[in-house]
Order: sequence, then structure tokens, then C-alpha cells
Amino acid sequence: MTQGDAHTPTPDHRPLRAVLDWMAAFTRLSGVLTGIGAFIIALLVAYEVLARAIFGSTTGWVNDGASYLMGFITFGGAAYALAERAHVGVDLVVTRVSPTMRRIFAWLSDLIVFAVIALLTWLSAEFWWDAFESGEKSSGLFEVLLWIPYSFFALGMLWLLIVHVTETLSHRHTSTS
Repeated sequence: MTQGDAHTPTPDHRPLRAVLDWMAAFTRLSGVLTGIGAFIIALLVAYEVLARAIFGSTTGWVNDGASYLMGFITFGGAAYALAERAHVGVDLVVTRVSPTMRRIFAWLSDLIVFAVIALLTWLSAEFWWDAFESGEKSSGLFEVLLWIPYSFFALGMLWLLIVHVTETLSHRHTSTS
């Protein structure tokens, strides 16, 4: 019997690998887009400072645009930060317990984080839907249908939830294998 003739076929992980690769690429894209958003905020603030200093005029739309971009950066970049392990973790207690307790704490913290993200995903989707149905607009210098910036919150939280579940399952799978 040759090595390729094994009785138990090995599972084909190519479809799963393709999905995980697509998710990783999309997560990296969200990181790039949030970086671009931060750069645009810097340009807007610099423009505002120059407009005030040189021309003595203000532009109220800069504040609105920067606020919407800040929401995009916060919620759009959360999944990227999670995938890059850039969130802050405090391990004061965890480092002082046994490996078994560490695994229990890890699962418990993942469960709590899942519950919080799931709740925020639900609430932000309701918030977005309410703004979409009502046609609510901003009250700034330019009117924006608020469902547009609110979609950053809902989609960002949904993507964070998906990445959290994927990271949790892949991390726990590799740590127990």
C-alpha cells in the first residue's frame, strides 16, 4: 500500500482555506481603508487650520466629515486590529494561574467578548435601520442621510463579530491540536 492509498481520506481543506484567505484579504483591506481615512482626517484638519490662519474663514463641513471618518476608522478598523492582535490585553491574573485555568479564562473571555460584540452588532443594526427607514439627515452644513455613516457602525461590528469567531475558533483549534 502506498502512502496515497490510506483508508481514511484526508479532508479537503481548500474551500475553507479559500474563505479564510478571502477574509484575511478583506480584513487587510479594511485596515488600509482606515489608514486612508486617518490620513484624510489629517488633511481636513490641516486645511481647516490653514483656512483659519491664512483666510480667516472657517469650514464647518470639516468637523462633520472628520466625525464621520472617525466613526469609520473606529468601527471599520476594529476587526483589523483584532486580526493583528493590536487590542490591549491585561494578563495580570492569567499569568499567575495554571495552564488549565488559562484555557478556561481564555474561553470565558472569548465568550464574554462574543456576547458584547453580538449585542453591539444587533444594536448598531437597529440604529442603522431606524435611520434608513426614517430618512433622518444630519443637521450640519451639508445634509447627509445618516444611514450612510451609521452603516459603518453596523457593518464594522458585524465584521468584527465574524473575525472574532474565526480568530477564536482557529486560535483554540491550534492551541489544542
